[in-house]
Amino acid sequence: MSGRARYDPIGRAFQLMSLGAILSEQHAVLGLILTFLSGSIFYLVGFSLVAWTSLWWVRQRFMQSLGTLPNA
Repeated sequence: MSGRARYDPIGRAFQLMSLGAILSEQHAVLGLILTFLSGSIFYLVGFSLVAWTSLWWVRQRFMQSLGTLPNA
């Protein structure tokens, strides 16, 4: 894996960003479904916080990956 990351840093950054966005969207949708089924607003608030936190984390990791790209 580390050998592939050395040769394809742009693909690695894209993979990290896309996987993180999918996971964040999954948290948001799951929270919305649980909110509708339970009628509790606490699920909406909790899963919204989880989704925003994971998006922030993905952005930080993406920026870190961009920083490691070699200058062209």
